Amino acid sequence: IDPPGCKDIDDALHSRLLPSGNIEIGVHIADVTHYVPPNSPLDLEASFRCTSTYLVARRLDMLPGMLTTDLCSLRPGVDRYAFSVIWEVTE
Repeated sequence: IDPPGCKDIDDALHSRLLPSGNIEIGVHIADVTHYVPPNSPLDLEASFRCTSTYLVARRLDMLPGMLTTDLCSLRPGVDRYAFSVIWEVTE
């Protein structure tokens, strides 16, 4: 879902043809809650910021870069915590 060159890959899609002929579709969103305990200083700061802000020459992240570009980034072939919804659909 994220554009090429994006460093914080926080959402992803997958699809595959099943042996039955149906199609499996998955939507995956990075689970930062594993690393950000409720009401922790990090949680409170992220709540204050509400979102990452993208400017022309820089961005202001809601969470530290170690989380957004590494630990929570949904990279191919790397196990990550994520919330996922998977559907099986017919044509």
